[in-house]
Amino acid sequence: MAEKTTETYALWADFWQALSHPIRLRVLETLRQHGELNVGQLVDRVGIGQGHLSNHLACLKNCGLVTTEAQGRYVYYRMADDRVPALLDLGEAIFSDHWAGVATCAVVSRPAVPNRE
Repeated sequence: MAEKTTETYALWADFWQALSHPIRLRVLETLRQHGELNVGQLVDRVGIGQGHLSNHLACLKNCGLVTTEAQGRYVYYRMADDRVPALLDLGEAIFSDHWAGVATCAVVSRPAVPNRE
């Protein structure tokens, strides 16, 4: 990363914001497990409506975490960067060591997440 300015820190925080929603983490985890999937397949595996999922996919795509490829009538999503699974692994390992602190943190807020499971 270049010189860290206030703007650079703000953009870096935006990057983490893209990873901070439970649905986006579920999408990335699903793509890690299954590879390329189209929206219908992701809807089935993640368990949310297509419109809601599309907003999260747009965020992940705009931030460069997933990429798309049209194949016939379908658009398939996959990880855009081979380092994302390693980032998820590292994040999960750190979280597993510090989950109690995260669970009681008064500063971090959790978004409401619809769940069809």
